[in-house]
Amino acid sequence: MNDLDKLLRDDARIELPDEGFSARVMGAIPAAPARARPWLKTVLVLGSATVGSLLAAFLSPLGGSLIAGFNDLMHLRTGSPGAIASIAICGALLLSAVVLATDPD
Repeated sequence: MNDLDKLLRDDARIELPDEGFSARVMGAIPAAPARARPWLKTVLVLGSATVGSLLAAFLSPLGGSLIAGFNDLMHLRTGSPGAIASIAICGALLLSAVVLATDPD
């Protein structure tokens, strides 16, 4: 650590007299509102992912099961109806995971 850095750190540790200003400001700040239902957003995201996955499964073209679709994806055949439905379901679940991961709460 150089001398300038040490001087600045030592100077930052000195408390400045404020005659109670900090306490008055902190007392005037309103308290943060309590969250009524902290579980609600998680339930909504997971419910939306479930509904999206069910819609993708039921609205996919007939003639291919999801297991056959995942098998087609393993062999890089992405054009089959089962593969398209599998990709749609994985997309719905990935989107819900991204929403939950980026939630600031």
